[in-house]
Amino acid sequence: MKNIIRHRDSAYLAMVAPSAILLVIITIIPILATFYISLHFFNPTSTRQFGWVGWENYGYLLEDSRYLNSLRVMLWLIVIPVALQITLGMALAIALKEKLAGTSWMRVLFLLPAVIPPAVSGLVWKLFIVPGAGGVTYMGSLLGIDLQLDLLSSPNSALFVIIVCSTWVGTPFVALLFLSSLETISKDLYEAAHLDGAGWLQSHWSISIPIMRPVIMTVMVFRILEALAIFPIIFILTGGGPAGSTEPVNYYAYVSGFQYLKIDYAATIIVSFFVILMVFCAPFLIRIARAAR
Repeated sequence: MKNIIRHRDSAYLAMVAPSAILLVIITIIPILATFYISLHFFNPTSTRQFGWVGWENYGYLLEDSRYLNSLRVMLWLIVIPVALQITLGMALAIALKEKLAGTSWMRVLFLLPAVIPPAVSGLVWKLFIVPGAGGVTYMGSLLGIDLQLDLLSSPNSALFVIIVCSTWVGTPFVALLFLSSLETISKDLYEAAHLDGAGWLQSHWSISIPIMRPVIMTVMVFRILEALAIFPIIFILTGGGPAGSTEPVNYYAYVSGFQYLKIDYAATIIVSFFVILMVFCAPFLIRIARAAR
């Protein structure tokens, strides 16, 4: 019997090993390499040789006003879009589940933003808001309003456009996950609530949302991790401008590494970015783990 169990465990290990090795190669090693570089001086344009500097690069972060500004932008691009995606995604999922009037066509179209590549989404939005010839100007003309606005020239409006675009891209994915979760809830619960006089909105508030709390937490973690995966959109729409108003931490790392060739400082920024994301996600991961017990 022990030989059978040992053979079975060996078979499981053999099946898991390739995936585990691949995971280490594509995730753990790059993270460790990035951290290693952040502790050294590495600038191909400098005559100074590659060498150990310890925590010196991390000390520069606290003195770098551009980095501190990128933290503020990152906070805006995580908190507001994720909150809007969760709220709108839940509303859309409930509307699709209840088959409200005018929602039958949404099942096909609401996934469109999620399947469009981010770079294409950036181009679509840039064409939509181009002053004088875009969709915003056309919609304004239909209402008799002259909307000759260059939304990307002002720091506040440019950040607003990025937030709207991020929400537009992420909401369908959230709605799809919430809809799948809603479909698994027993109809008997809603029928019992209906007999007690509860409407469909009150039923979802009292039944669906409490049952779906672990799913909501999981989706929130996914969206926090993906909130700044709109790099191509920022690159195409604003390039991080104007005046750094749409430059999050990961975009600043790109600028430092690929434009200024400060590879060591870019690695330092990325490590800090990784730590900050983990801090953001930790409370939700703890709640998910407790709910799974």
